Amino acid sequence: MSQLQQIKQSLTALGQRARQTGAGLAQHGQQFRQQGQQVAQLIGGSAQSKDKEMMASLEQASKAVQQAQQALEQCAKTAQTYANSI
Repeated sequence: MSQLQQIKQSLTALGQRARQTGAGLAQHGQQFRQQGQQVAQLIGGSAQSKDKEMMASLEQASKAVQQAQQALEQCAKTAQTYANSI
């Protein structure tokens, strides 16, 4: 196998792993959103405002996961584009 073929295979594999990792992160993001809804139902309107703190933390985590997922998808696209150009 030539060196170019090895590079192409490595890039393709990298893109696939990035997509798989992004898909896993998407599931975590969904779980954070569900947990936020559960918190709202269980302790919504607490006198100490801990419910709002917890929901804000879960929302922040969900957004960070979504950003990571988008970055991984961009990485996968870039790797595939590069592999296709070789």
